[in-house]
Amino acid sequence: MDIFYSKFQTYIDTLDIEKRNKYTIKNDIYLNILNVLKENYTSISAKFKFWVRQTFRLVQIGSTDLVYVIKNDLPLVTHEQIYYRVVDCHVAIKRLYAGIPHQAVSIYISMCDTCQIRRSFPTPISGKPIVSIGFLTRLQVDLINMRSVSYEGYTFIMHSKDHFTKFTWLYALPSKEAIHVANNLRNIFYTFGPPKILQSDNGKEFVAKIILDLKINWPDLIIINGRPRHPQSQGLVERSNAVVQQMLGKWLEKNKTLNWPNALGPVMLAMNNSMSQSTKKTAYEMVFGQALRIDHDFWQEIHKQSKNSSIVNEEEIDESIVNDFNLFNESSTANDSTCMDISPPISNLLTNISETEFADKFCQNTPHKRIRDEAEICYLQTAERQLKNYERALKKQKIFQINDIIGLKIANVDRSNMATSILPCRIVQVFEKEESLNTTYKVATLYGIISDSFASSDFTDLSKTVSAELRQLDIKALSSITFIQACQLFTQYKSYQVCKCVGSCDTNRCPCKKQSIKCCSKCHRGKCILCKNNV
Repeated sequence: MDIFYSKFQTYIDTLDIEKRNKYTIKNDIYLNILNVLKENYTSISAKFKFWVRQTFRLVQIGSTDLVYVIKNDLPLVTHEQIYYRVVDCHVAIKRLYAGIPHQAVSIYISMCDTCQIRRSFPTPISGKPIVSIGFLTRLQVDLINMRSVSYEGYTFIMHSKDHFTKFTWLYALPSKEAIHVANNLRNIFYTFGPPKILQSDNGKEFVAKIILDLKINWPDLIIINGRPRHPQSQGLVERSNAVVQQMLGKWLEKNKTLNWPNALGPVMLAMNNSMSQSTKKTAYEMVFGQALRIDHDFWQEIHKQSKNSSIVNEEEIDESIVNDFNLFNESSTANDSTCMDISPPISNLLTNISETEFADKFCQNTPHKRIRDEAEICYLQTAERQLKNYERALKKQKIFQINDIIGLKIANVDRSNMATSILPCRIVQVFEKEESLNTTYKVATLYGIISDSFASSDFTDLSKTVSAELRQLDIKALSSITFIQACQLFTQYKSYQVCKCVGSCDTNRCPCKKQSIKCCSKCHRGKCILCKNNV
């Protein structure tokens, strides 16, 4: 209460002198108002009497006399009683009482622990850009859940994306088991070569031993797993997931089918042949150094002029079409070849330049290299703009100190619909780096010290809250816990118990049946349709 009135008085002192005395009604003025309404007054100015009679009226409830405001017909609250009335009902205060300024309610809400941890989390600032120059410098991988529309046993899509070229790979998976992910990653590595960095989220399918065993064949491979419940760590592939699902929906609707595994090929080709805003090139051009071979009109003309419905060999093609095709092929070869005839002329043999040096200089200006150089310039310009926006937004962030109270966003999967959305924490350690913008923090909750470190952009400021229990917490007695554990302990969230039975679940061998609870959608995940204990 003392903190509330201290902050409230600080605000009142900022007002004009004429408004300070009338901003709230104190006890002595309230008594004068009562005396005027009871016509029991002495030495009170006529101006004050007129104001009282025009603004207030007297209401008697038993032996108690109350002052009501005529305008909204609500009881008047004195300055000394504001805190208690706001504590009782700060949600609908205007409908119950008069004389409580809006600023008083705002100050209390900013101090209220319950209100602050249930408010909406502020929109995060733009993330720091990841710069990865070169094809397969960084490969991001994620899974798209398709269990609601499973087809012939396929329930997931493995989505891989190169960070520089934006080249996309899509694979249908029967489940999210790590072995399926590892097999498709090997397919990519053996076809295109391994990346320098393999980045994924913190899912079990990406931290399993079979994924880590990829380093046996490719020891230089660096595997990075993002922070739990933080999809911004690999924002490129996360944003592309929405594009994949949108394009899949359009393809299925157009072709009147539900066979989405067959649609992955056309969708993948369309995405790889789309212009990227960051590079101003298509992914296909950047990887292969040439445009996609989609000479639809040319082959359609061949089909019209051919005698048979399908061409078996080249002799069946009309001579004029063959000439057109040769001309077309020569022009495309001249435009797209990576390194054409590099045999040095005779005059160059007389110089000191060797054939190898001549070939290297000639290949430095190939069409493929020009495409990647132009894309690299656009890519770096985009990254520079993102970095400026990130630094500009980060400079507006508050610099926190040890023992400050902050809040972290609780993911929807770690709480119920009615639980709080913000996890209150106390900063216990600050890791300062050479660049002040890269400062990270270690935080503690009532249940332990969170093992991960966080940036100021992950916080919402709760320093105005009381949080008495958190401020008096003994840090030395706390053990280390994960962020997910801290969220679930705070929200008292209990995940559904799943049985994973493959039978009918009609005996006590089923854990759900034994505890007299119904099987939910997570118990079988589409593997069993014989369940008789379902919801």
